[in-house]
Formats: sequence, structure tokens, C-alpha cells
Amino acid sequence: MSALATFYQRLVDLPAAQSACELVGLPLLAPYWPGVIAFALLSQLLRLSSNTLSSLVFGAKFDSLTPRKKYDWGVRVVSQVHAIAVVVLAVPIFFKEKLINDTLYGFDDYASRVYTIICG
Repeated sequence: MSALATFYQRLVDLPAAQSACELVGLPLLAPYWPGVIAFALLSQLLRLSSNTLSSLVFGAKFDSLTPRKKYDWGVRVVSQVHAIAVVVLAVPIFFKEKLINDTLYGFDDYASRVYTIICG
């Protein structure tokens, strides 16, 4: 098991995290909460780096924007990347037998990982 997988599992096994998930009525969230936090942080990093990348790509035109418009641009970049990733990853979920057979309580590990990315 890699060091990252071991660290992830240690976070999942935290008693406080499992208790918190049960407290809010989402016990199945416990194995995925570190992923939700990680993808939220990744989204913030993408937003922060999008200004630098946009400045390199668009040059003076981007640099002339107001700080508010630069922030809005970063949010739109994150939104677009997130939407594309989610659509590409979500299509196979429509063909999962477990979910087709039990649309209300069906559970699939791949689908839960995609949902982790969606929530992040």
C-alpha cells in the first residue's frame, strides 16, 4: 500500500470523523470525506492558479481586468473544469447493473468516488 493510500486510510479511520458522519446521518460518507476535502482544496488551487495561467495565455488583456473580474474568471475556470470532469466520469454510472437494478438503495464503489469528486 502506498504512503498516500495509508495516510488516506488513517484519515478515514479517525473515530471523530466516523462519529461525525453518523451524527449527521451519513454513515456511508466516512470512507469518502477525505476525498471531498481534497477535491475542495484542489478546486481552490485551480482557482488561484487560473489567474497566473490566464495572465500567461491572454497577457495584457487579462491583466487589465479588475480584481473582481479576475476572481470571477477564476471561478468560471474551476466551474468549467469541474463540469467537464464530472460529465466524463458520470457517464459510466448510467450503465452500472447494481444501480439499474436498485435505483433507490443501490450502491457502487465507482459511483461513490465520482460523487466524491462532485461534492468536492
